[in-house]
Amino acid sequence: MPSTGPRSLKQPSVVRCRRHRSRRHRPLKYQSKRSVLQPIHIVRGKFNSSTEIIPIADEKTTNTSQYNSIHQEISRSTQLSSFQPKTSSIDSYPSWLHARRITDRKIHVSPLNFDSDLHSHVSSCNGSYGEILTHKRNRKKQKQAVYTCCICTPLCTFLCTLATFILATLLAIILVILLTMNKPSTTIITTTVQVSVSSSTSTTTISSTTSTTATICNSSCVNQTWLSSSNLLAKWTFNGTFLDETAIYSATPVNSPSFISSGYVYQSLSLSAASSQYIYSPYIPLLNSSFTIEVWLYPTGYPNSIDHSILGLCTYPGNDYCLHITIREIPLSTWTHTAFVFDINTLKMSIYFDGYLIGTEISAIPLQGTPNPVTIGYIPGIVAAYGNNYFQGYMDQLTIVSRVKLECEILDDASLVTYYTFDNSPVYDDSGPNSLTSTYLATSFVLAGHSGKAISFNDSTAYLQISGLTALGTNNKAFSISLWIRPYALSGTLVFVSSSPSGTGWCISMLGFAVNGSIVAQILSSSAESVFGPAVPVSSTWHHIVQTWSSTNGLQLYVDNVLVASRPSVITYSASSASNYVRLANRPNNACLYGGIGLQNAYSGEIDDFKIYSRELSKDDVCALYRS
Repeated sequence: MPSTGPRSLKQPSVVRCRRHRSRRHRPLKYQSKRSVLQPIHIVRGKFNSSTEIIPIADEKTTNTSQYNSIHQEISRSTQLSSFQPKTSSIDSYPSWLHARRITDRKIHVSPLNFDSDLHSHVSSCNGSYGEILTHKRNRKKQKQAVYTCCICTPLCTFLCTLATFILATLLAIILVILLTMNKPSTTIITTTVQVSVSSSTSTTTISSTTSTTATICNSSCVNQTWLSSSNLLAKWTFNGTFLDETAIYSATPVNSPSFISSGYVYQSLSLSAASSQYIYSPYIPLLNSSFTIEVWLYPTGYPNSIDHSILGLCTYPGNDYCLHITIREIPLSTWTHTAFVFDINTLKMSIYFDGYLIGTEISAIPLQGTPNPVTIGYIPGIVAAYGNNYFQGYMDQLTIVSRVKLECEILDDASLVTYYTFDNSPVYDDSGPNSLTSTYLATSFVLAGHSGKAISFNDSTAYLQISGLTALGTNNKAFSISLWIRPYALSGTLVFVSSSPSGTGWCISMLGFAVNGSIVAQILSSSAESVFGPAVPVSSTWHHIVQTWSSTNGLQLYVDNVLVASRPSVITYSASSASNYVRLANRPNNACLYGGIGLQNAYSGEIDDFKIYSRELSKDDVCALYRS
């Protein structure tokens, strides 16, 4: 490497030039062998005062052989003085030379590329040899300075800071997502409400400030907004009559079918296969359309070899001309909800048992044919293929709508036993699919309940009693009870269940308060089995209470969306085996089992959005109800 001080007077006769650093267009066979310090050329020649560098030849047209053996001498004494090239002799194949004048009047000569196997790089300067070396050292320092200090420039510093901020933000977002995954998020909203309690004797107005929690839950089928009766074609309740609720498709009995009092909802249709009993109605428009058919079934036997018919519409036996809905094997002597859905847009047929999808199939075309009567409990058109197909057992709540019902809607039809919103004052009516009736005494309405209106109990004799709850009277059948409460005192019974309207027979207090004011949930197994929750405060705040039972998870109690108590070991439920009565806010008979619930009979306070399900609600269902 040349030193930075003055060079000795004895200079070499050979100028060694640094090879051009770019390897972009050079042949691959030379790229791996090059060295930055390798001497690449020897220049010999005589120089005069000319300042012009003339290209030797064009790489596309020059015959390089014409430059061989050209040789001129240059004396040592002239190498240290200023010089300008006039002519030169190059001992290798030349390239096209490109001259560029720079600010200090030095000229850098660099080759353009060509297709020869040899490359040359000639550098000559308008100055002494020492100036050449100084210029090279300065250029090297400038490059090092650029590479060393680029990260210190304001732009680079700003970009690095911005990139660090963005990366930190992304990491924070990912961390928040991981920490909150599958956890409901809540927002506390404080509102001031004015509560008016009205009865036949007085009206009380209470101004209060309440805090509610808006919770984000996972998917659930509760709290849907559909109208179950929309697009209703026909509905037979079979409550001692063959009349259709629309008064259009009233049925005609064949061979004297009858009714029984212990139906799923009050009475039901009873059919005997041995007596060839069935009913039929005028034609219902099911051809070339979507529809949903639902019914509760209680088979008491399977006398036929293959099928037992539910409903049929046959023009004649043949593909696409006969709708026949039959059963072959479902549990005997228990109520089962069945549904058949046909979607004309997708030609998809679906079958549901107890609210859950069990099978689908695609039809080639919609139901074809001509209008014919609809038969229930027997299908004459399939006798030749399947033999006798009379149904043996009970049917209830047969419903036909001219639309596709969704899965969640069918699940509610199958499992929502009763639902009282208390919004239709002064009438207490059931907003659920079964339209259960109720009686009441000494009750009043609160104009501002948890959602809409609410019912108020402020008398020792006050109660609301609902009848016709068959599912709750079925042994070991899962159930859930949900309600909102705003107590005036922490005592009394919230939910009382019995097998008779007077509260006698099979009976138990299922929800209420212990003597210390804590919430109690219990069922009847071999005895009253209880779980205890916290004591909710007596204030203007509403509290959500949910009791669930199943043979899988046992007895559970939720308060305000929190599972506060559970007993997984309670895996049996000894029910009444009858259609039950549910009484709110009172226990009429102190002889009944009360378990952990205190002896005080009446509950003093308000209740809203009361629901009973014939299934165990999941934690997401409870969350959705709490969010409502």
